[in-house]
Amino acid sequence: MSSDTPPAPLALATDSRIPAREPAATTADYDRYFHIARHAPDLASWTSSVLRLQAAVLADLPHTGLDDAQRAAVLTGLLHASHATLAAWLPSGPGAAPDGPTDGPGDALHRWKLGHQLFHLLLTTMDSTLDDTLAAAGAARWTSVRQGLERLRTLYDAATAAMAYASDFPAAAYADEVRPTMEPPFAAPGFSGTLNQEHQVLTGRMHALRTALGDLSAPAPLLAAIRHEEVLLRAAQRRNRKAHAAICERCVPDGASLLARHTTRQRSSRATDE
Repeated sequence: MSSDTPPAPLALATDSRIPAREPAATTADYDRYFHIARHAPDLASWTSSVLRLQAAVLADLPHTGLDDAQRAAVLTGLLHASHATLAAWLPSGPGAAPDGPTDGPGDALHRWKLGHQLFHLLLTTMDSTLDDTLAAAGAARWTSVRQGLERLRTLYDAATAAMAYASDFPAAAYADEVRPTMEPPFAAPGFSGTLNQEHQVLTGRMHALRTALGDLSAPAPLLAAIRHEEVLLRAAQRRNRKAHAAICERCVPDGASLLARHTTRQRSSRATDE
């Protein structure tokens, strides 16, 4: 061996210690096990990761043994993560990402309007989900049809909860503080929930979905799973209608909606004119 040949490299541990016979697990081992990739993602990559994880958890959550409080906690955590991710897309700077309204929390009218905005957000998501599910049915993507029905059922239950949230105040507060704001001079006569455009779209698309589901020719096991989800979806619809009726009965005991009262006045006026 020539004296000019350098010695072989000496392998030393990064912690300057003699390695143990069986090295303990490291952060890299932990990340590898849980499929966590550490790099410098841009915001679009981060958002894609959040959406993938969110979709996987939402799909699996109904099949767990978690109680309602635990599921709500998981969903609340996902909502906070989604909110922070969406806020990150806004330009930075003072006032770019508002924290939300700070006036009147707990106020009946504030909650009524905020709850209806949440309701419309859910309805919009349901309308898009219906489009996707109908497209899947037309393309014979049976697993996607089943998943779409499951997602619609979850969204129906969320919409039912949103209605409960929107009306979570005493009936007297509705009569004294909320209902008058939907009457003249604050609103046009005949103000009604039937004017809800998102719900009108939902009604039409649900009718189309019922027709599409009636014509399915999926393989037996998949068809049975789809029919099962269809039954669960109809049950969620019944819960929604029952909850809405209960809210109406509590807040408007006489059962006379603003639209009904306006229609009655119009008929009375015409009869008088004649």
